[in-house]
Amino acid sequence: MPDQVYHASALRVMARESLSALQDIVINCDSHPQQWPDPEIFIQSCKDIKETFKRDLDMLESSTAFLDAVSGDADNMTDGIAELLQIWQSHGVSPSLYALCVMALEKMEITPKPDMLHMVLMSALLAGVPNDLPYHDNMHFKKVLLNLIVLVMTHNDIYAGSSRAFNADEVCTLLSAACIHDLGHDGKGNVVKGVHIQGRMERYSFELAKPYFQAVGMRNESVLNALCVMLLSTDVSPLDDPGNPMHQMKAAYRFHYLGEKGRTHSLNLVEDLDILEKDGKLTTMCLILHEADIATSAGLTYDITKYETSLLREEFCGDQGKPSHAIDFFKQICNRRFLSDAGQKLYAANMARIYTLAEDDLNNGDEPYPKAEHADFIIGQGGTTHTKTIN
Repeated sequence: MPDQVYHASALRVMARESLSALQDIVINCDSHPQQWPDPEIFIQSCKDIKETFKRDLDMLESSTAFLDAVSGDADNMTDGIAELLQIWQSHGVSPSLYALCVMALEKMEITPKPDMLHMVLMSALLAGVPNDLPYHDNMHFKKVLLNLIVLVMTHNDIYAGSSRAFNADEVCTLLSAACIHDLGHDGKGNVVKGVHIQGRMERYSFELAKPYFQAVGMRNESVLNALCVMLLSTDVSPLDDPGNPMHQMKAAYRFHYLGEKGRTHSLNLVEDLDILEKDGKLTTMCLILHEADIATSAGLTYDITKYETSLLREEFCGDQGKPSHAIDFFKQICNRRFLSDAGQKLYAANMARIYTLAEDDLNNGDEPYPKAEHADFIIGQGGTTHTKTIN
């Protein structure tokens, strides 16, 4: 890979020209014992990305104007996300993760170092390998990445000029984490044959990607370790367990930024996450990734929440989603709030509204939501904005 720093004006040219080299690196990498991805499938995926790259960037230029007003009304931002997701899902045409990452770097005027840029592009290529699970599919990666981009831009607007703003390396690490956070997901979660294995899927995703990151020049162990910690902190199992990785990560955030440091001398974090007690910035990055992961289900519209709940129940349980399932999600995983300042600004009002609508439906009989393919979000009957008339 060329060893130089690229400016935003040349970024899309470089990204397109690098596709073949990145593809060859994956195909020829012999350091991964699991022989993933399948070469033929990966080559076709790269071909598709290259063929649609210009179209995708043109599509994004015309549909992401809401990102240019990050300092403005949060409702406009979340309405923009919801409307964009509805178009992607209902029309069956969406930009590649590769194009989304390039768009994000351009929008944020990020000039990455070569190893960071190559890691981001490799992340997007790997996450583009077809995965047709009902919930943890390629579209899930795009939803998480889009919400992460908005969260990062909002966070950096809030903390502009301060030490809490994310720098170029940290933005690149966040983009990579969003792309690979569920890489290779098998739809089984972290319980196998009745046995809970902490961080099973999260560690698997990281180990799938790591050899390819190293092959494109990412040898910075602190970056790789940060990525691993970020992925592990998205593990929400066992549900309702205050000691699960997500809850430990949130405890670390409260420790650093919400006044809890004076209440305790030690967080007693598990070894995999103990770095979070000392590193407030990494803790914030973990939280932003987690909130990007839950934002589509918890912070946009009730129609989208119903759709996402149906997808998740189909994948894990083979049944239909209900309001009670959505309520459990809000309580057990979201803790009924967004914790980051960016998350609160963007999604807090929507979450409160969605929770109340789900609670109303629960009290009115807990009737099953429509199957995903018949959801109002897909067929357009309920609208996509946060309007209070959603039913």
